[in-house]
Amino acid sequence: MNKTMTRIIVVLAILFAATSVAFAAGGGETGAKPAGKITIAYVGFPHTTPFWVQMSQYVAEEAKAQGVDLLDMTPTEPDAAQQKAAVDNAINRGVQGIIIGSVDNRAFGESLKNAAAKKIVCVAVDTAIDDPQITALAQTDNLSSARVLGQYIVDNVPTKGKVLILGGTLGHQTGDARRDGVKQVVEANGFQVIFRACDWNDGKANETTMNELGANPDIVAVFGCWDPGALAGLAAVKQKGMLGTIKVFGFDGLPSAIKSIQDGELTATIKQDNKQMAQVVVRSLVGQIKGQASVKKLLIDGFVIDKSNVAQYAQ
Repeated sequence: MNKTMTRIIVVLAILFAATSVAFAAGGGETGAKPAGKITIAYVGFPHTTPFWVQMSQYVAEEAKAQGVDLLDMTPTEPDAAQQKAAVDNAINRGVQGIIIGSVDNRAFGESLKNAAAKKIVCVAVDTAIDDPQITALAQTDNLSSARVLGQYIVDNVPTKGKVLILGGTLGHQTGDARRDGVKQVVEANGFQVIFRACDWNDGKANETTMNELGANPDIVAVFGCWDPGALAGLAAVKQKGMLGTIKVFGFDGLPSAIKSIQDGELTATIKQDNKQMAQVVVRSLVGQIKGQASVKKLLIDGFVIDKSNVAQYAQ
């Protein structure tokens, strides 16, 4: 082989290598996704309840099953500004997708615009975020499930009086849906509703219940929109010596609520399948990053746990 031919072969080899690198980096006309392992971030509701502790665990398990790297950037306090900062941090770190379990679903507008500009896929879990950049939501069908619980209250509270609803934060989509579902059904069946926002704070739920029981002797049922709030209300009912006459209901299906049902104190709770929520939201996110289409709303039905079926959910 002469020197001229050798030089031509070397030049062609260099050009081929350069073209291959450009194509792998996304420079080809096919619009292929960048090579390398996918990294996603999870910015969840802080670990203030077992529900959210479990959610983080299940998200991590499903990310591992899908073969993607996960950055859990959940803040330590239930503060919307901290969550927004965590989302911004995830964007700056160059992740390809973000899962948000929001404290305040109105807090992420500019962050989501920035994510979209960088082609970062953003999805929500448990609580809807009303923003076009959120491409999927995995949650319990809160309104439908709360209506089921409302009918359960109607069927199991024989005296028509007042139902005290201990809510989350006003404007929080999840809490509002749970309040509305129960309220619609019990009011349609002759009960009156007292609603008090408790900001997902167990101490406030306990204090509110104590105050309302003192002011309204005709309260016949208490519904906490989250199990720890329901149990805080239950503690107030017990302290007032009214456990035999007032029934208490929750929403989540947490181990503490299940034990209370077993002990004959909490009447019932709605079980949320947070493991299934985590699985479907991670799968949706990873699929979208890979270019697959996704269903916008991934709704999961909740169901009643009471003394009739509590044994099968006890740990």
